[in-house]
Amino acid sequence: MHLLIYVTLTYTAILVLALAIGLILIVYYLNGARASLSKIAAGLKQVNSNVTPLETVLTQTNAGLESIRNNLQQANTTLASLAATPIGRD
Repeated sequence: MHLLIYVTLTYTAILVLALAIGLILIVYYLNGARASLSKIAAGLKQVNSNVTPLETVLTQTNAGLESIRNNLQQANTTLASLAATPIGRD
């Protein structure tokens, strides 16, 4: 009977120790992940602050490119109509 109590207590101690070690390892790796995520968050904040001024510049650039596109389309239409016109000989 005493042997059964001793084996049960030993098994319980080993089980508690294994669970404690497992939980400690989980906390250790979660802290590492937290540190990595903190670095990523800081980097993303920096990217956001770097990108914010581009909105105005890109809007102006887009407006300028639309103007160029419209002029090129008009030139294309003009050239297409000229190409379709037969050239007569004198």
